[in-house]
Amino acid sequence: MKRFFCQCGQEVFFENKYCSNCTQSLGFDVKSLDLITIEPIDSSLFVDPDGRHFRLCGNEIDFDVCNWLVPHESAQRLCFACQFNRTIPNQKVIDVNPPINYFRWYRLEDAKKRVMHTLLSIGVNVNNGWSDKESGLLFDFLESESNGGSETTKVNTGYAGGIITINTLEADDVARTQARTHLKERQRTILGHFRHELAHYLWDKYFNELPMSRYFSDFFGEEKCDYRESLDIYYENGPPKNWPENYISAYASAHPSEDWAETFNHYLLIFECLDTAQYIGMSNTSPQGLRSEELIDAWRELAVKLNQVNRSIGLSDAYPFVITGQIEVKLNYVASIISEFRDAQIKNKLAASGIHNDIGAN
Repeated sequence: MKRFFCQCGQEVFFENKYCSNCTQSLGFDVKSLDLITIEPIDSSLFVDPDGRHFRLCGNEIDFDVCNWLVPHESAQRLCFACQFNRTIPNQKVIDVNPPINYFRWYRLEDAKKRVMHTLLSIGVNVNNGWSDKESGLLFDFLESESNGGSETTKVNTGYAGGIITINTLEADDVARTQARTHLKERQRTILGHFRHELAHYLWDKYFNELPMSRYFSDFFGEEKCDYRESLDIYYENGPPKNWPENYISAYASAHPSEDWAETFNHYLLIFECLDTAQYIGMSNTSPQGLRSEELIDAWRELAVKLNQVNRSIGLSDAYPFVITGQIEVKLNYVASIISEFRDAQIKNKLAASGIHNDIGAN
């Protein structure tokens, strides 16, 4: 992700609403993928330095959880990212003031917006489920409910039928660490959950119809093998002893579809981290336009540096994974699928406008 700056010159961050130096109001413009300064015109309308008019997102007005802007001419009350929400965490739970679910939702929104920024940056455009009933995406942010101390409704993070469900406890550091320890995971992050579940969504709604999809089993195995049975075996017996040779994580060994999702998750992580590193001067390599092999080589070099810095601080490795040759082959496949999908979207857009193109032609 690129660096953002206030008009006063102070560096600001993706989630900021105000400049810490001059208190200037800020908002994220999805069209330019930029955090911009805005000035109020009246109680509901803002203008940027280029004279463009915006409104605050309805979730910012009502709940103070969003810094993305709504173009003034839009008929929508919510920003681009918040239009993907179907269910938000219960904000009426009075355990602290403000409710703890506010903080959880805030962190979930930040992670969701970051991964959507990455998708937009690499040219993977998706629609929300309200505007596209067939192929669109929606998010449910839910918490397990209990009655009288006994859990009655358990929420599992997962994907099904265009809906990504995230258990709000994933935004709680203690609960997430306990889950990571219990499941013997090397790393467990909110952002990783979003990337992982988006992989399931994209394969289900888009990628499985691409020509490259016919090679899926060559890289990940037979997707149609019984999912529930495979997961039961995994949770009962654990991963195979040699799993680090072939899988980016132990969970990836549970089923081909989970191997795909974990590999896709890491591809987005690699792209986003290299992009950020290039902008802040930690790397001379931009991921944009790189061949997959070059991307992975650049990441191996950067990951070592990040791990060394973390160890000097006294923290665990930032990237506690090893990309073997077999895993690299899978990452290359992910890159090929994304490229094919991006080209197909461009072709469809040009065809809809009546423009002929030769993308992919020899």
